[in-house]
Amino acid sequence: MFKHILVPLDGSVRAEQAIPVAARIARLHHSALVLLESINPMDEMGLATLPREHLLIDMENLYLQNIARSPEVAGLEIITLARIGLPAEQILLAARAYAIDLVVMCSHGRTGLKRWTMGSIAQKITRTSPAPVLVLQEDDPLQQQLRAPHPSTVRIMVALDGSELAETAIAPAAELSMALSAPATGALQLTCVIHLPSSFEYGQEDSVSRALKQETPRALAYLQSIEQQIRNGRFGPLPIELSTALCHNLDVATQMINTAERGAAATDHHSCQLIALTTHGHSGLQRWLTGSVTERILSRARISLLVVRPQQQSRRSEQLSEQGKRVP
Repeated sequence: MFKHILVPLDGSVRAEQAIPVAARIARLHHSALVLLESINPMDEMGLATLPREHLLIDMENLYLQNIARSPEVAGLEIITLARIGLPAEQILLAARAYAIDLVVMCSHGRTGLKRWTMGSIAQKITRTSPAPVLVLQEDDPLQQQLRAPHPSTVRIMVALDGSELAETAIAPAAELSMALSAPATGALQLTCVIHLPSSFEYGQEDSVSRALKQETPRALAYLQSIEQQIRNGRFGPLPIELSTALCHNLDVATQMINTAERGAAATDHHSCQLIALTTHGHSGLQRWLTGSVTERILSRARISLLVVRPQQQSRRSEQLSEQGKRVP
């Protein structure tokens, strides 16, 4: 459940489009919204003096207070944070300090005053955030649907590669779908892509047939197993619609995007408004790394993404980092 939601802002109208989405989630979960604006003084004024930094902080506080009084967030608990420093660093510090459960940010945002783009910051945050990150694409199907007068189901594709790490995206994706769909029922589409051998590029169709014959039954059994585990409560009580989709392609990222945006080919699967996936994962079943696929999807998709960094991987990375610091 999302109890503390962080919305990074850069002073642009584009970045502010994350606010109504975050507010909608916060109302259902009775969450606190943490609004953060960070200014890098080197970008604004060169070598800023202390008085100038105070001036920037005053400007940020006034901006955030105006947003906190807006109708979009009326009735919600609001925490405002005005910071001087590198935006990505300040976002991560706030995420840890306030026990953030979800970061909601736009993929692009820019203002003449704050010369940093939300796109580059989003890339950095999804790699290292301790909390799931909802990256909103500009005027994509999700935001268009949320602006509609009547609520409807927000269908989220969960990208699975056969690994337990990839499966950590299921629970937050379900919670997000239910929150954005309410009072309609949420929906998840569990999706696997069989990675075809590169020899297909050279016309060796026999290798493709062998790969599909070997992998398809295993992948189908895996998807059916995960669907049953969800229904049996492995990820907690999730009153949500479930479906599965199995595809194959040389390019996993492209297939994931196409399946989400257009629906699975030759099936009655609906398109999805959002893709949920993890930053790390590996499987003998699919033989592709979720991390690299995530980077490509984030840079190419036209629909919003929920990116989850598995805590198991996070703790391991932090342990290795600490060990490295101790090496003389």
